[in-house]
Amino acid sequence: MWAKNITSLVLLVLTSSFVCAQATFTAFTDAQQIFQDGYVEVTFTLKNADGSAFSPPAFNDFSVVAGPSRSIQTTVINGQLSKEMSYTYSVQPRRTGTLIIGPANIKVGGVVMQTKPIEVDVLQRDAIQQGARDYYVEVVPSSINAYVGQQIRLDYRLYTTIEIQNYNIVEEPDYAGFYAEDIRRTDTRLRREIINGNQYFTRNLKSIALYPQQAGKITIPSALLQLGIVSGDRDNYSIFFGNSVKRVPFRTDSVVVNVMPLPRPVPEGFAGAVGDFRLRTSTNRTTLTTDDAISITMEISGNGDLKRIQAPDPDLPESFDIYDPETEEYNLGEVNGFKQGQKVFTFLAQPKEPGLFTVSPRFVYFNPDSMVYRTLESDTLSLTIRQGVITANAPEVIDELLNDPQDVGALRLDTRLQYGTSLFLISEGWFWSITGLPLVLFLGLLVYRRKQKAEERLDPKERRQREAQKMAQGRLQQARQYQQAANSSAFYDEISKAMLNYVGDKLQMERSTLSKDNVQIQLSSLGVDPQKTTQFVQMLKTCETALYAGMDKSAAMEGVYHQAIEMLAIMEQQIQAQEN
Repeated sequence: MWAKNITSLVLLVLTSSFVCAQATFTAFTDAQQIFQDGYVEVTFTLKNADGSAFSPPAFNDFSVVAGPSRSIQTTVINGQLSKEMSYTYSVQPRRTGTLIIGPANIKVGGVVMQTKPIEVDVLQRDAIQQGARDYYVEVVPSSINAYVGQQIRLDYRLYTTIEIQNYNIVEEPDYAGFYAEDIRRTDTRLRREIINGNQYFTRNLKSIALYPQQAGKITIPSALLQLGIVSGDRDNYSIFFGNSVKRVPFRTDSVVVNVMPLPRPVPEGFAGAVGDFRLRTSTNRTTLTTDDAISITMEISGNGDLKRIQAPDPDLPESFDIYDPETEEYNLGEVNGFKQGQKVFTFLAQPKEPGLFTVSPRFVYFNPDSMVYRTLESDTLSLTIRQGVITANAPEVIDELLNDPQDVGALRLDTRLQYGTSLFLISEGWFWSITGLPLVLFLGLLVYRRKQKAEERLDPKERRQREAQKMAQGRLQQARQYQQAANSSAFYDEISKAMLNYVGDKLQMERSTLSKDNVQIQLSSLGVDPQKTTQFVQMLKTCETALYAGMDKSAAMEGVYHQAIEMLAIMEQQIQAQEN
């Protein structure tokens, strides 16, 4: 009985996993170029679903040599169930030219799914080129032209006509000028390609996502690999007397990537994102009072450099006090060979006035494929703000007191008290403290109100300029917490943001233009000491290098933290001296 229940529970969990996963039906060939007397294997794969009534393409320009061979595979990775059903054919072309393998069909539930057609180039076999290499490794970028912040996929691709058992990357470049991340789900399936009349077996050994950090021509240095080549000589020291493996070094060629700056003019609200993105907005409440706070969450998902994305515009009215958002980053895996990520901004805001408000948060990014800036707008949020209890009459009372001299006079001390019978009370210090307390509170409230009104009249850029040091101190405190938690990536990221944003706020620079080069130019034009400017930029480079290299030594972070404090203090003195 228990065994039956457990089996039912397992089947229920597995079925739920299939429902959550998305079904796909794709076609794959092991070669996109073949000779006329060659063959190609084509596989049609259904993932995360049970299919029926499979219908292959007509194969009009091919002869079916073998197949179909059917296979079913079920795997569980990190608790996630995956199921594959495949049909494989070996086909031989009937003529040369670009031939089409048409779509295959399969029924899933009540829906017919279809694969995309595949093109295969069939070539006439010529004489084999003499002196061709038996093997080599090529560094293949997805594009040699890119914009700052755009993702480039870099593949280390092996080409061989002989058997290579294994490989090892002995010396890998540091990818200076890029932010680099490994692509874990690299497509390592074996393919065939015809290069200069010679047919090679090819396979991606490693793939990396690169995000350019600066404009210009950036060189990716060569890498050194060690290849395990199977030789025909038998290994007499092996138990099974198998073929021996020879370790051969191979160095790749360097690659140059042309990185272009983003087009001008940059639209208002651009948050530094480059790539293809999606926006989702939500709020924890739509009805509240002026005594409450509201949180608005903006989730930005896409394939660009998440670290470059600044907080977007939540589109809240001026009658809201908005605080710096909390930021989180998530890795969403790979789609079509490119890394996908998500950055979540959570804004905390407090309304100051009652009323009905509509909020339409938006996100501006640059799409490198269309080479235009695009704006994503979320669904409109309707907010109902009611008057709170705490703030109900405070502003009106203060205004009346400020404008009515009689009311102000009512708060003054009555001098006739000194002639009363309780003369000893007047001479006591605590009496004056209690009696003067309302006046002290009123004067403090008056000063605060005037200061608040003065700040409200400030231009937003001027307000940013005044609060620059305060914001930088806040980021340094956050960096200190990351240091204590041994989170080196977040630590160096926060230090870099503290320094860059401080100068940006002080010099009223747009977030989208914040870079080491622009900061150096602005500080130099202001007349700041060149030596201090160089030290400041060098500090940014140190953070950038440590961030990308993953330097996590506590001693190194402690030194960087104190250097950042010292450098910000020096820059404050330098900038104030130039302004005065």
